[in-house]
Amino acid sequence: MRPHADRVQAAILRAVAGMVTPLGVRLLIEELRCRDWASLTLTGGRHELDIRFDGPGAAAALAHVVAVAPDLDISIPGHILAELVVEPGTADDDGVALTINALVIRD
Repeated sequence: MRPHADRVQAAILRAVAGMVTPLGVRLLIEELRCRDWASLTLTGGRHELDIRFDGPGAAAALAHVVAVAPDLDISIPGHILAELVVEPGTADDDGVALTINALVIRD
């Protein structure tokens, strides 16, 4: 994995964990991916983070993250978070799965 991807994904995970931990939910990382992204004038990466929320408040945590994700401002030195989308996944008795898709541009 690219070193910048590690920093970017760690910042996103910290922000999301900070939102759901007070709700009694554990954040579990399932898979992290990053693909290079470029336009005519900008470069960056498209990050996909497959995670789970486990615990009795998992459904509420997912609803909260989905609601605030479009306006979430995450500080990532040297980068700009251009887009953040949360895709709910499957739910079971233990929690819910989700994918966070983020477009991050190098500053």
